[in-house]
Amino acid sequence: MGALDGRVAIVTGAADGIGRATADAFVAAGATVVGLDVQTSGRPELVAVDVTDEAAVTEVVARVVAEHGRVDALANVVGGSKPGKTVLDLTLDEWNRMLLLNLTSTFLLCRAVLPHMQEAGGGTIVNVSSGAGIRGMHANPGYIAAKGGVVSLTRALAIDHGPRGVRVNAVAPGPIRTPLMERNRTPEEIAGMGRVSLTGRIGEPREIADVIVWLSSEASSYVMGQTIEVDGGVAAAI
Repeated sequence: MGALDGRVAIVTGAADGIGRATADAFVAAGATVVGLDVQTSGRPELVAVDVTDEAAVTEVVARVVAEHGRVDALANVVGGSKPGKTVLDLTLDEWNRMLLLNLTSTFLLCRAVLPHMQEAGGGTIVNVSSGAGIRGMHANPGYIAAKGGVVSLTRALAIDHGPRGVRVNAVAPGPIRTPLMERNRTPEEIAGMGRVSLTGRIGEPREIADVIVWLSSEASSYVMGQTIEVDGGVAAAI
């Protein structure tokens, strides 16, 4: 039997990268998965939703509950980064967009699923932060602030809703080979990131997905309010 047999899971950012790997890992663990993404690329298993839109998030969670009876697990994977500017160069619109995509979307999904989880007696939420949200990085202040906010929001959710049976944790990936990484960085930069890791390479999306599934399973039943860095030892080497 799979670790998540019979459970219903929502995964955001499920079209590619860590989100797609997470959706696939949930399915492999036995869960029924509803994958959300703003662009579905014609994939019928995905639901087209802008998770920064409050009304759209409320509607899609209600639809999942109506169709499946509950939501047992939520993985907030959606996010985006655009390095290259300091606060002196960043416009207010760019700042707001970083917070909306990386932090507000997490708030909206959590707020929508929590009443259903609490009514059912429990559930799990895993939020995806970033190593940058813990240690910082060069010329990416909006992303850093948003991902740092995910860490703090995760703690707040665990404190407020853990007593109602909802376990909330976060994962902070290091450099991962995703389409976003390949858009933002040159091959030389990616190779350099791998050399910083104690493993000598950057990570793969499935390696983050496996941790998300573990945090969503009973195997991690005593883990609450934590942010787990999955970075190949980058932080240890600094």
